[in-house]
Amino acid sequence: MSNSTANTLTVDLGAPRARLVAGDLGDVPVKDLVAVIDSIAARASALDRADVDLREDIITLAGLGLFDVDRTPVSVAATIIEAVSTESMAVAFASWAQRMTAAYLRHAADRSETAQRTYRDVADGRRPGVTGMAAAQRQAVGLGDVPITATPVEGGYRIDGPIAWASNVYPDSTIVLAANTEDGRSLVLTFEGSAPGVEIRTAPDLLALNATASTMIGLNGVFVPDAQILGEDLPDFLSGVRPQFLILQAAFCSGVGARSLTEAEKRLQGLGEFYADEHSALVARHDHMHAELHRLAAAPGDGELSDLLLLRLDGAEIAPAATRLEAVLCGGMGYAQGAPANRRMREAAFLPVQSPSQSQLRWELERLGIVA
Repeated sequence: MSNSTANTLTVDLGAPRARLVAGDLGDVPVKDLVAVIDSIAARASALDRADVDLREDIITLAGLGLFDVDRTPVSVAATIIEAVSTESMAVAFASWAQRMTAAYLRHAADRSETAQRTYRDVADGRRPGVTGMAAAQRQAVGLGDVPITATPVEGGYRIDGPIAWASNVYPDSTIVLAANTEDGRSLVLTFEGSAPGVEIRTAPDLLALNATASTMIGLNGVFVPDAQILGEDLPDFLSGVRPQFLILQAAFCSGVGARSLTEAEKRLQGLGEFYADEHSALVARHDHMHAELHRLAAAPGDGELSDLLLLRLDGAEIAPAATRLEAVLCGGMGYAQGAPANRRMREAAFLPVQSPSQSQLRWELERLGIVA
């Protein structure tokens, strides 16, 4: 662990932990980050079985400032989330959702006292953050309408419709989502998971990530006061946060891929030599992705949309390929559900379908004239 430049740290998590994770850590002490990662590593198997409460990790990461958008820039958040994902993509994924909920609230905080107060609760880890914005992201690029309606009533709006997928879903969660009005407006709004009319449905048994409290939510006449409206121009609202959204998703893709490539490298002897070329090719792709991740994270508002989409698409492809290779090289142990290689393979299997899905990313890139 060493300083490479001012405020830039290279954190060698050490074989067999992970390949080198390098990036900006701002004012976060390296020893504190490593202590958190050690704790997550010790809990990784239990988290995979959903035997422990992931909210404990959210609170610990809040102590590092991960969710404080004012204190912790995207570059630092990307470094932390990438490093966390080398041990548990479940924690990294839930951390991304928490950070994005905070980012949406902070985006509106200068014009809304309610948003500022709620932002602090999420940033400090006092409330889990639910970003129910997948449908909003699709609507903003022309891939269908948000299935949630906002009907004006006295003092606010009545909200109805389904959230097909959300994470960090608990009764005390803060939820941010978009809803369409009959007169053609698209609102961004926030409310609590305990609000009357919010139905948190039984969580499905997932291939992985059960600890992330991911499930469906039904909204039946949820009253949202005017003070909890965060924005009334969805494309404009999202334009301010989408670069961060894609960069931090790519961070947890990069972390889990890095760990699998490290573990696979130890098994390239004997019959494993047949996979040396595949491994080398994936390492080269990952190195490029890692460099792009931290280049874009250093100035997220300046990145070209095409570069951001390609970064996220690389994550959806490289991480599953790396985890599959690790499982193959592990042989029978890679098939054992309790094995770390198996866990990483199951975690990464989610990445091509997470919104924006691999298909959506390719569709958006094609519209920009780029064939991926």
